[in-house]
This record gives sequence, C-alpha cells and structure tokens, in this order.
Amino acid sequence: MNFEVLILPDLFKDIPPDIEEQMKKSLEKLEGPYPGRGEGDKKKIKGSDGVVYRLRVGDHRAFYRIEKEESKVYVFDIISAEQAHKKYGRL
Repeated sequence: MNFEVLILPDLFKDIPPDIEEQMKKSLEKLEGPYPGRGEGDKKKIKGSDGVVYRLRVGDHRAFYRIEKEESKVYVFDIISAEQAHKKYGRL
C-alpha cells in the first residue's frame, strides 16, 4: 500500500537548504512509512498521545502520523536532533 505524504511548507522555514533537500528526498520515500519497511531510519515513538513516528535524516528529525484508512502520512514537525530532545525527550 502506498501512502500520500502531506507536509506543511512552513516546516522548512528554519531548515538549512542542504538539509532541506535531503529531508525532502527522504520524505518522498515515506510511501512505506512503517519502521522496517521501505527506506530510512524510522521509529515508533512510545508514550506519545496516539501513535507518532520519527524519521531521522542526518542531524534532523521529521515527526509524522499515519492515517492508514486514508492512506496518508501527515508530517507535523521537522526539527534538529537537539531541538527534538528538548521538545520530546530522548528518542
């Protein structure tokens, strides 16, 4: 099953251009968004409200939710690893 990946454009406003391109390429591959499927370093985040996943791309992290019934992936946060640890704890 392929998933449509939806990303808010504002998520890239504080990302360096080289990381932005790398992140966009990695997010395009989230058609297989579950850990262990497809490409990328993906992890299910435990202890969060609902089910949240994290994609590691270099020193940055993208956080997303999967809506299986809609076949959509919603990317809601893209931040540096340091910011992610401060905001969400050690992942």
